[in-house]
Amino acid sequence: MNIRNSNRQNKLLLIKMYSLYWLGYILLFSVIQSIPTGDFITVLRNEFYSLLPKIIFVTIVVELMMPRLLFKKKYVVFAFGYIGMILFFAFVQRIIDNYIIIRYYLTFWKAESLFSVPVYLYNISKLQFVVSIPVACRLFYYLAEEKNKVQAIMSEKLQAELSALRNQFHPHFLFNVLNGLYSKILNQSNDSAEIVLKISDLLRFSLYEADRKNIPLSSEIDHLTNYIALQRLRFGHDLQISFSVYGENKDAVIEPFLILPFIENSYKHCLNETNKGWITIAITVNEEWLVVKIENSLSGNTDSKIKNAEGIGLANVKRRLELLYPHRHVLQIKRDDSSFFVSLKLKIKDDKN
Repeated sequence: MNIRNSNRQNKLLLIKMYSLYWLGYILLFSVIQSIPTGDFITVLRNEFYSLLPKIIFVTIVVELMMPRLLFKKKYVVFAFGYIGMILFFAFVQRIIDNYIIIRYYLTFWKAESLFSVPVYLYNISKLQFVVSIPVACRLFYYLAEEKNKVQAIMSEKLQAELSALRNQFHPHFLFNVLNGLYSKILNQSNDSAEIVLKISDLLRFSLYEADRKNIPLSSEIDHLTNYIALQRLRFGHDLQISFSVYGENKDAVIEPFLILPFIENSYKHCLNETNKGWITIAITVNEEWLVVKIENSLSGNTDSKIKNAEGIGLANVKRRLELLYPHRHVLQIKRDDSSFFVSLKLKIKDDKN
């Protein structure tokens, strides 16, 4: 409801700003052009007749072409589109001048050819003038928005890293892992060296790899594999874990710590009073999409479990997805009395260009 109200308020503010701008434009040009003749009313009326094409031109450039082409770095397409638009609307302006304004209101003027170069260039210059201020304002707003977005991403990323470090290296977690490692060493298990290696990889990833803006998707999956392997050691046979990865994309990159909070959340809420539970994790990768599906048991006090299943970690990753992958992800969360399900579909192919 708050988001809808905010969007409605932004639209109303935009309408008010455009209304003031067009009113100011009409008054300014009417005053300037009426100075030689002193006939302000006639000039004002003529400006009103030629206003609609200018409004349509500015709206298309500022509200459609800039967000969809310029801000997505499709500069060549934007440039050709802009040139075509300004030539077309200059021609529309010539038609209005010759067949409406001059024919009915300025009959003492001789109509120039529709393709008269001086008059045509004058109409182009007026269109260029009228679009310049809205374009500058839209560009300034976009740059300010991008700056705020970068700051928000850095803040959210820092919080995610801190949260991941707290969860992965919580004393209780480390105690159980090290205790399991100690047991395997006493039993002269061949898994001891592998467990030490996984702990080392976990530490290296969290302390070094996470500082990067993007990492290979394969590194993120390896990190998840190590984390799950250590959790298997921690919980033993009390927790049934199914973890599968299908497909691959060697060129894909991803923001660190985007998937891990969902897996951490499943461990946090899957065990019942007898420390029994289950988790199913499936990751599918192809050339364009990454699909992650996680389902875990949800037992015990159902009301409180369901209420608390989405903690700070999930709220954080939701916000990061909105900032980093706008319109490029689908997140679904379902809950019932006995299970908690998360499905994340993420577009990993960059098609901006």
